[in-house]
Formats: sequence, C-alpha cells, structure tokens
Amino acid sequence: MNNKNDRKLVALSILVAVIMWAFVMTSTNPSLSKTVRNVPLTIKNQEDLQKDGYTLVGRDQVSSVNVKVEGSRSDLASLTADDLIASVDLGVPTEGIKTLNVKVEGPSGIKIESVSPSNFNFKVEKIVKKDLPIEVRIPDRLKESKIINVSEQDPKRITVSGLRNNVDKVNKLVISINDDEFLDGKIHDIGVKVLDKNGKSVENIDLSKNDVSIAFDVLQSKEVNLELDYENLPKNMQIEESKISPQKIIIKGEKNILDKINSIKTRKIDLSSLKNNVFEQSVELNIPESVELSDTDSFANVYIKLGKKN
Repeated sequence: MNNKNDRKLVALSILVAVIMWAFVMTSTNPSLSKTVRNVPLTIKNQEDLQKDGYTLVGRDQVSSVNVKVEGSRSDLASLTADDLIASVDLGVPTEGIKTLNVKVEGPSGIKIESVSPSNFNFKVEKIVKKDLPIEVRIPDRLKESKIINVSEQDPKRITVSGLRNNVDKVNKLVISINDDEFLDGKIHDIGVKVLDKNGKSVENIDLSKNDVSIAFDVLQSKEVNLELDYENLPKNMQIEESKISPQKIIIKGEKNILDKINSIKTRKIDLSSLKNNVFEQSVELNIPESVELSDTDSFANVYIKLGKKN
C-alpha cells in the first residue's frame, strides 16, 4: 500500500515540477512580437528571365521590407534583418505586369506574422530582334552632274535588338553621305542612324554593327544629242525626212572624257537599197570606250525617208 502511495507522490511531484518549470520559463522568457525593419529583398529567377530573352523594365522602387515576427524574448533579442530572407519569385517568364507576393523565411522558433509591403509590381518585356537593310542617303547637291554607285559595302543588313516596345518603333536604318570626301573611291566607316517612320531617332536600340564600311564609284554625267550616221546614199536621192527617238540621252564617264563628247551617233545605216525608199528600225548606238549609258537602252528608233533630188 505504501509503495502505491509512493508512486502517486512521485508522479504528482513530477507534474508539479513541469508546471513550475513552464511557469518560470514563460515568466522569464515570454513569447513576444517584434518588427524587424529593412530586411533586404531578393528577386529570384532573374537570371533565368534574362536567359529566356526577357528583362525587367519596371518595378516598385523598394529594396527592403519590414517584417513583424513572433518568438521568445531570448530569440527576438538577437534577431536582426540579416537573419531573415525576404524574396519574390519571378517564376516562368511572361510579358506584362506582375504582382508578386513577398515570402519571408526565418530561423527556427520565429513565426512570421506580417510583411510590409506584402507584394511588389514588376513589368517584364521580351527582348526581340529584326534584320533590316541599310539605306544610303546622298543629298541632291552631291549628286548634281554625277552618277554615284556603291562599289563596296559591308554589311548590307544589320540586326537591331532591344525591348519589343522600342524595336517595334524602328522603321529603317540609314547612313548619310553629306560630304564630297566620302566620294573619293576609298572605304569610309559611316555611323548608322536608327529611325522611326517619321524620321526621328529611336533610342535604346542595340545594333549588330554600329557603322557601315562603304566606298563609291563616282562618274560625271552629261546629256548629249543623238545623231544619225549613214552611208551609201544614192547620188540621185536625198533625205526628205528623218526621225530618231530618243533625241537625247545621258551618258556617264570620267569628266575629261565627257568634256570631248557633244553627241552620240548611231551605227552606220546603209541607205543603198531601201525598200520603198524608207528605213524604219531600231539601230544600235555607237558608244565610245570608257563611256556608259545612264539607265538608257543602247538602241534608238530610226525613221528615214528618201526622195529624188530636184
């Protein structure tokens, strides 16, 4: 009987001891709340975003958060902002505005009660590319009496890249030749201008190459008359009527050569045996060496009518 009572007393003593220990602990190390300020905010998966061709173009301008936590007096006493990890996860990249909740992790025994601000807004845009030809612009004052042709050009097309919103504005790529010095036959590097449909510069665009290496062949041009050249006109005949179309053509070549040319003749036309004394056909032009035609056919339409001499 005494043994049974002894066991009851032992159990009761242990229970009282536990209650007393809990009382002492809660009295000397109670559970409290605390606000930890300026906890650094980490953005997760930002590198993956860039690898997939996206980028952050806007976000709430906040780099830290305030976190209200709960824990024992002893745990909270030594808790600092460096002991908490606040983060937002960008997740799978998509374009548009995202509102993401802040997640906070803390040491064991620390309960997260609230976060301020609790979420952030992010704007994500896709980085896009497009390939465009190079437009070469030469003002009329430099073109006067000249035929200007590109002899060398590298590259002929350039890739533009950047945020979709900026790349969509790009209408053309242009290099401007504004001085005679670029027409000396040598290769020059000319900077590329990125323009929208209204001719205004588009900013924040990356180019696969920022300038174009280009050289020109420059020839003088001159308008001259076309003349008929014929042979074997019968002695008793004369030319009553003649027509040539076109009457004038533009030739191109070096200036010292063109200065000596005032007209271009047709190939020799044989008038010795004409049917019904009429010649009407296309005749090749007799173009001198080192001279070219400017966008003109090398033939002329000729009409000749013969009549007897009085």
